[in-house]
Amino acid sequence: MRNERRLGMPRGVATRIELVAAIAVILLGAGVLGGTAAAARRGPSSATAARSVLGHLGGSVSIWAEWTSTEQASFEAALKPFEKQTGTTVNYTGKGSNMDTALAAAVAGGAPPDVALVPDPGTLRTLAREGKIQKLAPVLGSLVNNYGPAWRQLGSFNKQLYGVWFKAANKNTIWYNPAEFAAAGIKTPPATWQQLMGDAATLHAAGIPAFSLCTDVGWPVADFWQNIYLKTAGPAAYSLLASHHIKWTSPSVTHAFSVFAQLVGHPEYLLGGTQGALASTYPECVDKVFPKAGTLPQAAMVFEGDFVVSEITANSKNYRAGNVGKGGKACTADVSKTPCYNFFGFPAPAANQNNSGAIQGAGDVGMLLNPTPQAKALIRYLAQPGGAAIWAHRGGFTSPNKLVPLSAYPDPVTREDARELVSAKSFVFSLDDLQGTWEPKMWADMLNFVRNPSPANVKTIQKTMDAQATASLGH
Repeated sequence: MRNERRLGMPRGVATRIELVAAIAVILLGAGVLGGTAAAARRGPSSATAARSVLGHLGGSVSIWAEWTSTEQASFEAALKPFEKQTGTTVNYTGKGSNMDTALAAAVAGGAPPDVALVPDPGTLRTLAREGKIQKLAPVLGSLVNNYGPAWRQLGSFNKQLYGVWFKAANKNTIWYNPAEFAAAGIKTPPATWQQLMGDAATLHAAGIPAFSLCTDVGWPVADFWQNIYLKTAGPAAYSLLASHHIKWTSPSVTHAFSVFAQLVGHPEYLLGGTQGALASTYPECVDKVFPKAGTLPQAAMVFEGDFVVSEITANSKNYRAGNVGKGGKACTADVSKTPCYNFFGFPAPAANQNNSGAIQGAGDVGMLLNPTPQAKALIRYLAQPGGAAIWAHRGGFTSPNKLVPLSAYPDPVTREDARELVSAKSFVFSLDDLQGTWEPKMWADMLNFVRNPSPANVKTIQKTMDAQATASLGH
C-alpha cells in the first residue's frame, strides 16, 4: 500500500487532541523538507557524504512497514548500503494496509519487530505513552538536525523525540495523461477548481471520461474531500475540524461537499459512472489512466498522492515524466510508443486562491521497539540521506530529510513534486488519519456521499459524521 490509509489502533482522546493541536497546521519554510536550494546544487554526493559512519555489526535486525510490491523493492534497495556497511541482515516484512493493527497485535503479544515504520503520528504517540518505543535523541545525536522543526515535532511525544520520518507523501497531486488532454484540445492544466470542472466537461464532449475516481474502501474519497475542504476553508479551519472544534454540520463542511458534488454529481465525468467509481480499487484506478502495454487509457485523470508514480512506472518502462515522450516525441495513448504522465496541484476555487499553497500530506515514521545495536544502527541509517536518496531516484518517493537534495529526484515531475512540498505555505496531515476509531466510518460516509451527493443526503451524512466524531473524540 502507499502512505494513505489504514485501520489504526485505538488512541487516547487526550493524545488525539494534543496531536491535532500540535501538527494539523505546519508552516514549512525552505529547508524543512526536501533540502534547501544550496543542498540541491550540491547534489546526491554531498548527501551521501553527510552520513555518519556505521561500523560492522553482523547479526540481523527485523523491520516492518506497510510497503509491498514495487514500494517494497524500492525500500529494500534503499537498505542495501546499510547491510553492506554493517554486515547486518535486514529482515523486512511488508504488512500492507494491516500495518497498524499487525503492530498493535505484535506489541500486545510481546513479539514486535526491532524497528517499525507506521503511517501516522497517532500510533507513535500511543506507543510512546505506553512506554513501548525508545527515545531517539540519545540514539541519533546530531542526526536529529537532518529534520526541520515541523518533522521533529511530528515525531515527538511530551517533547521527547520518538520517531524518524523516512517517507513523506504529497497529496496535492492530480495526475493526468497528456495524450488524453491533447486529444481533447486541452493545452494547459487547470489552475482553479472552476477550470478543472470546465476541463471535465471538455473531456466528456470529446468522449473521454475525465476521472478514474479511486474509491476503494473510502480512503481516496476522504483524501479528495479533505483537499477540497483545505482549499475552500483554509488550513486553520482544517485544524479545527480535525480536532472536532468545528462541527461536521458546520456551513464550511456543507460547502466543501457542495463543491465536491460538482464532480461526483456528474456521473458522466467519472469512468463507469457512479457505480463504476464505487467499484474502483487502488491501484487499479491508476491503471485506467496509465495502463500497461496492450491496453489504452480509459480516463484522463486520477487523484491521489505522489506514490501514484510507483504504479505508473511499474506498468511500463516507456512512460516518461512530463509532456514530451521518449526522444522528444509527442505523448501517445499507445503505451508501446511514447506514453507520458504529469500532475498539477489540486486547484483551489477562484474565490479561495489564498489557500492554493496549502498542502495535505502524510508520511511514514520509524520507531525503535527493541534497542539492539543493530536496530539502533538501522534507525541512525534511516535518519541519514543516503537511503532516502536511493528511493527518491527510483521514483514514487519524497523525503522529509533536509539533506536529500532535489537533484536526487530522477525527473522534472518528481523534482516539482518535492519542490511543491518545500515551498508549501502550510502543510496539514491527512485529517482522517487523526480521527481515531471512527476513521473507517468516515470512509464509509464518504462512499455514501459518492453514492448520493444530493443536498438532503449530505445533510444526513453530516449529522452522522458529527455524532461519530463526538463518540470517538469525546466532545
